[in-house]
Formats: sequence, C-alpha cells, structure tokens
Amino acid sequence: MAIFRGSNENVTTTTTNNSKATAIISQGVKIKGDLELTAKLHVEGVIEGNLNSTNEISIGREGEIKGQLKAKKLIVNGRFEGEADCDSIEVLKGGIVKGDIIIKHITIETGGCFAGTSTLKEDKITNNKNSNLQTTQK
Repeated sequence: MAIFRGSNENVTTTTTNNSKATAIISQGVKIKGDLELTAKLHVEGVIEGNLNSTNEISIGREGEIKGQLKAKKLIVNGRFEGEADCDSIEVLKGGIVKGDIIIKHITIETGGCFAGTSTLKEDKITNNKNSNLQTTQK
C-alpha cells in the first residue's frame, strides 16, 4: 500500500506492479503528472494529469481527478473532469463526472451527476446488436 500525505507533490511517473495493493492519495495532496499503475487507487486529494490503470480507480468525497483516465473501473464519489475510457463507471450519490467517456457499462445513483458525452465500446455494441439497443448522438 502506498499512502501520500502532506503538501503538494509533483510527480512525473509512478509505477507499481502489485495488482492487489491500494495506493491512497490523501486529502491535502495535489499531484500533477502521469501515473501508470496496476494497483487499485483511491483519491481523496487532487490529481491533474493522465492516469493509466489496469485496475480500479475510486475518487472519494473530497477527491478530484482532472485529465485523461484509462482504467478497468472508475468509481466516483467526488469529482472527475476530462476523458475516461473504462469498462465500467459508477457515479455515486454526490459524485460528478464531467467530460467524455467511453464505456461498456455505467451506473448513476440518484444524486449523482454526469454531464458530457458517452460512447459505448465497440465490443459492447457488437455483443448487443440483436437486442433493442438504441443510441442517441448529438
């Protein structure tokens, strides 16, 4: 487990190879830069930059991520702003997602907010082509 606390940090690249570990960015920490990780990430602070994960990223109530994000799953209880490419996104009550997302599945709880555009991943559209799937483009 990696825990970052304290004042603002500038990070160029951080890598971890433990997919069962969880990195925690505490409230009061601001990171600018690109992150590559296989561990789970929980954010209560602020991250500005590009995140690339093969695992789950969760944003806590006080957390915020701005930038481009690619992850297996994104759970938002705080704020995400930017572009996200995820298999699954969950926007919890009080969570805000603003921007463009590419997804297979999205869940928005009552009280959660999504403002932007969403695109279904091609394999999801192909798997459902015989169902009554309808999409709307603006």
